[in-house]
Amino acid sequence: MAANSMSMKVGYFNLNLAKTSFPEYAGAEGLRMQAESQLRRDVEEGNKALQKMQTENRPKEEIEKKAKEIQVEINIKQETLIKLVQERLQAAVSKMSQAVNEVAKEKGLDLVVDGSGIFAGGDKVLTNGDDITDAVIQKLSPKVIKPTTK
Repeated sequence: MAANSMSMKVGYFNLNLAKTSFPEYAGAEGLRMQAESQLRRDVEEGNKALQKMQTENRPKEEIEKKAKEIQVEINIKQETLIKLVQERLQAAVSKMSQAVNEVAKEKGLDLVVDGSGIFAGGDKVLTNGDDITDAVIQKLSPKVIKPTTK
């Protein structure tokens, strides 16, 4: 059986640099960190309230009822925040994917990979491939000064 030689034009980009240069993605990550911090504070406040009730020798049933209320409240906040963060991240990833596809089409690339995620054959891709990191970043954030990826 003869090997079929097929020529592909390959591009690569630095996904981490693109993410940090894309305000929408950075904003979604910031929102995630704020949400985690807020949930930690809510848990701490809930624990303090329960400790205060115990210190005041409140009835066990009252403390258990309050603990359940706090847990339900935290679960609702957590679900809402997770959904919001996921929506923001998904929108950012979708825009990034669209930018990569647009640049690939403009440059006639058949395949685009994350240059930092290549475990085998990476030398060939990085040597012969087209680094489109700057072009992707410019698509995502036209106002950003062109970063240096070399």
